Amino acid sequence: MNTKEEATKILSLTNQDMLKALELLENQLNTLHARAQVLMSLAGIVVTVTGFSGRLIASTSLISQILVIAGLVTVLISAVWVFSRVMGIKWVTAGLTENQSESLERIIERRNRKTRAYSRGGVILCVGLVLYSIAFALMLLNP
Repeated sequence: MNTKEEATKILSLTNQDMLKALELLENQLNTLHARAQVLMSLAGIVVTVTGFSGRLIASTSLISQILVIAGLVTVLISAVWVFSRVMGIKWVTAGLTENQSESLERIIERRNRKTRAYSRGGVILCVGLVLYSIAFALMLLNP
């Protein structure tokens, strides 16, 4: 469904009540922000673990050093990506026009951009976690 169709559908579902339509989209954006906070928390955990155990993990081998650094950098890239592309705040009432459908389309487009950015940020984080986990596994295999 494209944004125009979705805007029309939302207005239909809310009986043309713009306030209810805005609340619906605001709830979706809040869900997206909450999930983005989870990714940020996971990135924070990786940084914290690196502070406590990074040296021990990296001391196992050169490949472990490379994997820890690559994993950490990838996780940090994910955090910056999510922070800059998803966590930004723009109120749903900013940019409202007299045309209700057009206003909703703009909010839907912003939600969709943030959703795509969230998905990409999650993939980047997963890559970093895999690299980091391999380094950790190498440490466990080489006591």
